[in-house]
Amino acid sequence: MREEMKTLAALVVVLCGLAIASHAQLPLGTVSAVTQVTCPTETVNYGWVSAKNGGPPVAICYSATVSCPNMPDLGITYGVATPPTSNGMVIFVSPKGGTQPVGGNLFRNMPYELYHANYQTVQMAWNSDWRNDATGEGYFKAAACREATIMNYFNTTYYQPSTKTATAGSCAVGFSGGAAGLGYALTYYGAASYLDKATFVAGPHYSNLIDGCVPSAPPVTICPNGNGNYPMGCNTLSGSWTEAGQYTGGAANMLGAQIGDKPACNIKNHNYTAQDEANLTADSIVDGASDSSFSYPQTAVSAYNCDDDQTWGNPSETQGWSWFAQISTPAQVAGGCNYPNTLDPTACLQFNRVYGCKSLEAAYSGYVCVGNTCPVCSGNPPTSCTCNGVACSGAFTEPDALTAEFEDRVMGCIKRH
Repeated sequence: MREEMKTLAALVVVLCGLAIASHAQLPLGTVSAVTQVTCPTETVNYGWVSAKNGGPPVAICYSATVSCPNMPDLGITYGVATPPTSNGMVIFVSPKGGTQPVGGNLFRNMPYELYHANYQTVQMAWNSDWRNDATGEGYFKAAACREATIMNYFNTTYYQPSTKTATAGSCAVGFSGGAAGLGYALTYYGAASYLDKATFVAGPHYSNLIDGCVPSAPPVTICPNGNGNYPMGCNTLSGSWTEAGQYTGGAANMLGAQIGDKPACNIKNHNYTAQDEANLTADSIVDGASDSSFSYPQTAVSAYNCDDDQTWGNPSETQGWSWFAQISTPAQVAGGCNYPNTLDPTACLQFNRVYGCKSLEAAYSGYVCVGNTCPVCSGNPPTSCTCNGVACSGAFTEPDALTAEFEDRVMGCIKRH
């Protein structure tokens, strides 16, 4: 009996070791040469956080160099705006290739509004596209080390006990290409170890590049209804919708070039081989590899995705859903939230359908469900949306809903670690 117990104990140790190894995260890089600088002049829609609408920066700016494996060094400029007492730190991960900060010097800009609600804000602008110049395979995954490294640095450097309340969280919002960076950081680079809240505004992109680049891939149903039930995090009032999953036009060409055209993306006369699909999977956030993790038990996760982005050839919502569909049990995210009209309201997971977006990934121009009312939009692209029989406004607008979510003391940027 004693020998059997020893054998069982040894087996448990081996299995535990295998479980740990199955979620081994990729290594972060380093941040060096940090120097305070004058905040660079940006166009008004991309300004650094200011004290007054349209005013000069109140943020303090720095330049730095980020170094990662299999990547050349890349410079970055970032701005930190710190109120006297902070309700939380919010990192704004810039859209596209991240070369301009998320705008913060105008009313209704999210960084502006949160700073004036006493949140510490961090904006960032890479010297060149963070997605470029990886060597080897898994280009996007390797390049995302840059995004993950700088976010980790912001957390350890600026999320300071001396300037925050006891309930202040460490949080991030990723926009478009930046949402992909945030997705890779959570999945491969351990960002869930410190992020109390992570929100995606369109995406995360690059979640399933077979859907995105293989012309024969079938359409994707977002928030599919199975036996009367919607997946966790989906609003039951929003329902399901189905979109083609492929990138098209310039978006497909650029994506293919960024992964070395191994293979090119969405070429109708190309025979996509098993090796092509393996390459696309290796670049996807959802790749099935042993170094990925979709368990974030101390992180609240939400998304705002337009329901018609395929109109502009950039299927943000289908890519985003491929990632969110990996989170299927309440234990995978933080608890204690109160999202209405969802399968598990207390689970801190919400996938918002944004109605009426007027251009590519322009969630800020659209509307979301509030309470028991969802927008009704007409036109393609939409020309008008009504809520409760009148033109949508106020809490239904995506910018107002997103900002209110972050300020909420149950579902927002609060301490969960």
